[in-house]
Amino acid sequence: MDSSAFLIVLILAVVIFGILWSVFKNRKKRLLKSILLAVFISPVIYFLIISILIFNMTREKNRDFDSAVWRLNTKTEKGTDNYEMIDDLIDRELLIDKDSSEVKEKLGSPEIRDKKRNIWQYYAGTSSSFGFTDHQLIVKFANNKVIMLKHIRQQD
Repeated sequence: MDSSAFLIVLILAVVIFGILWSVFKNRKKRLLKSILLAVFISPVIYFLIISILIFNMTREKNRDFDSAVWRLNTKTEKGTDNYEMIDDLIDRELLIDKDSSEVKEKLGSPEIRDKKRNIWQYYAGTSSSFGFTDHQLIVKFANNKVIMLKHIRQQD
């Protein structure tokens, strides 16, 4: 534990001690109970706070797919947020069995069309947590119908 973490735990312990001191009414064991509980509770609270912060910084944001938002975002800088909708698009199978014109209607024109492999590729933006991750949506066709969607994540 570095000095800043120790200082934060110490401040938490003092605050917790003050709260416990005012809660306990028995004068004989009030000091001992307050000190012991503050010493044990403050590191736990510190750990929980740090865990919540790390979780919130590292989790990938998700939201429901909205075709209008996707298409609007691809025309602006907000296109970097489209990755938040890919998993919903895949989970709800919104494009499965759709033809290329229906896909184009929902997502717009792809950045890359691979005619040999029947794949369309959409750039969906870059997320950041403890590094940068580029997101792409791969749409695979067979007989002009979507058979597979894949979310590609490339970490820098």
